[in-house]
Amino acid sequence: ATQPSITGFIRPGQAQQAVQLYDANSPRQQEIHNAIIKDLLIGCTLPLSIVGNEHFRHFLKVMDNKYTPIARKTITEKHIPLLVEHVKDSIKRKFETQSSVSITADIWSDRTMRSFFGVTAHGINQTENQLESFLLDCRRFCGRHSGDNIAMAFDEIIDEYNIASKVSYIITDNAANMKCAFKVKLPQEEQHTDGSDAEDGNLDDESLWEDVSWEEETVLVRTRQRLACFAHSLQLVVHDGMKEAKSFSSSLAKMSKFTSLLHTSTQFKERFEAAFGSDRSIPAATSTRWNIREWNQLKDLGFVLSPFAEATDLTEGEKMVTISMVVPTVLDLNTHLLQIVESRSHCRPLATALRQSLLKRFSGIFVRTKMVEQNGKEDQFNQNVYFLATMLDPQFGLNWVDLDVTNHEDPVSVKKLGDDLKRSLLDTLTTEVEAAADGDILNSGVNSDADAATNSPPGKCPRLLARYRAHKHLSHTAKDTCISSQIHKYFDAIQEADTNTCLEFWSANRERFPELHSLAVKVLSIPASSAPVERVFSKGGLIMRPHRARLSHKMVTALVFLKSNMTLV
Repeated sequence: ATQPSITGFIRPGQAQQAVQLYDANSPRQQEIHNAIIKDLLIGCTLPLSIVGNEHFRHFLKVMDNKYTPIARKTITEKHIPLLVEHVKDSIKRKFETQSSVSITADIWSDRTMRSFFGVTAHGINQTENQLESFLLDCRRFCGRHSGDNIAMAFDEIIDEYNIASKVSYIITDNAANMKCAFKVKLPQEEQHTDGSDAEDGNLDDESLWEDVSWEEETVLVRTRQRLACFAHSLQLVVHDGMKEAKSFSSSLAKMSKFTSLLHTSTQFKERFEAAFGSDRSIPAATSTRWNIREWNQLKDLGFVLSPFAEATDLTEGEKMVTISMVVPTVLDLNTHLLQIVESRSHCRPLATALRQSLLKRFSGIFVRTKMVEQNGKEDQFNQNVYFLATMLDPQFGLNWVDLDVTNHEDPVSVKKLGDDLKRSLLDTLTTEVEAAADGDILNSGVNSDADAATNSPPGKCPRLLARYRAHKHLSHTAKDTCISSQIHKYFDAIQEADTNTCLEFWSANRERFPELHSLAVKVLSIPASSAPVERVFSKGGLIMRPHRARLSHKMVTALVFLKSNMTLV
């Protein structure tokens, strides 16, 4: 009875602050932990140090005074490593149902000049009928950026995910080290210094062949093909063409100066916004120091280059099929440039230079369609996958043959060349469908006949591939085999197809064209460019902002990995 109450020792106002904190394993405590890590640190790329900031801790106390703030060390040493393993396990489970995986790869250096090797994987989720992309790794890359070192790092990454036998195509830029890294190397026969073989007299000894796995070597040679990044090759075409745009130098110099003033002069910026509003950039109106000739030059330049910009946008997506657009896009650009070359426009030198570069950098497409002669060198973009993807995309089929390959010949030659090319392409498609049905991978060649491109009057700004969406025409001879019958019915079906995307078409017709569907899933999931891995590096740039330059390379790798795979976190 004489023991005093505890309330007598609490100053006025403190009694209300004595609250029961959440237990360390409380669901609410863990829920806030996870929200801070996933939404703020990974999703919003806020710095890890924010969890120790007194203002952030005060914010948390106001939001929920029962919550005990998490420590940075706990996040970096426990939660993030567990999240990384969880996401990797999720990706591995998704790959278990994939029969074919395509890869993009590239190297990036952060602001502290540390190199990172990024690899993304791509496939089709047939359950949800959509393309899927995942970052496999963005690991620290030390040493020389040689082809052998890149190949070694690549093999380590795909082995970790158990997809070595599923990788069909690898998309990279045109750098020499990337070409070397993914060039197929056949096993070399070992020779002795005296020129004789080691076991000339004992070739029947079965032990000699125990280490030779012909099946593995065949898989290596046939399943790993490097494809050049379409967007990178296209930008090289523009770069080549602009070297010849000497007549535009004065106009471009003024445009450059005009643009620079918006970012370097506060007075110019204020006057600009007063005249045109704060929501506008360079105005579409004549400036007082521009003459009519220079302004018309820039409009003509925009007319010439706008299809290249549209082509770049069309082939850099991750959620839409892009590989099928390569052949029709290149041929449509060729037709666009031919129209300018044949006109009296003063842009003819620029168009001529662009077309010459287009023919050079996409020579495989033009050689296979017999639009140019083979020059004995390695032709770029000559792989069958580009033609197969175009044929298996309902919006294209074979109508590009009529529109941009054979329409400059006389009527008799047009029909013959068109029929021969379509017949050759159909034979190639039949062969590849049969190979895919047998579990093989794309391997056969294309023997096609065609010539030149269409000639249609230019509009204000040419819309790339617009003619393909309006043109529906096909002429081919059906064969009596089951697969050929499917192909015949497929090309008939796409004339009346009204689905929005090719993935919707193949999802709806999976049972109707089973063999074609299997090949379509392999081919259409391949990205046309290495843009997906470039986006990963953009996320890395956001994470490695100047005030976060002290992050360890392991933490950079983990944060970039989680940020790029947010749907699985």
